[in-house]
Amino acid sequence: MPDKVSKRSAAYHIFVFSMIFIMKKTFLRYIILFILTAGCSSGSTIESFHNFPGQQWQRFENPLINFNIEHPNTFYNMWLELHYTSSFDLNNLPVTVIMYTPSGEIRSRDLILKFEPKGDKNSEPGKLRMLLRKDFAFSEKGNCKFEIENRSQKIETSGLISIGIIIEKAQ
Repeated sequence: MPDKVSKRSAAYHIFVFSMIFIMKKTFLRYIILFILTAGCSSGSTIESFHNFPGQQWQRFENPLINFNIEHPNTFYNMWLELHYTSSFDLNNLPVTVIMYTPSGEIRSRDLILKFEPKGDKNSEPGKLRMLLRKDFAFSEKGNCKFEIENRSQKIETSGLISIGIIIEKAQ
């Protein structure tokens, strides 16, 4: 009788150890999958927006947008994005975007944002996105600041909800 008990006990222990091994292996696979998924998606796109009080952009109030650059020598695409209401009535809006890089370099770009004419003043808010820089690599870690100047001849530009910068890793 002791032989049957020891055989059952040995079989039981083998079964338990094999189940533990399989569970550890499965658990490890899920952990690795989670890390890979989080590693691929984290930090690939960062964005920041400035909201206009009363949906009006005052001519000499330049929004400042800051980013912390953590991965130098990585190529990025940068976009300027503007959200506007149906009451926005300009066909184009001249702006200047000034970028202050972590290394102290200053780059500026003059843009003319062109808008589709809206027929209905009650339509949905609009969004305009324009490429600022393609395949740009920062040489140092640190704070990167964008200053956006309204170059319109109007003192007050109405119908603007927000303006922002989107930085995404280049493909």
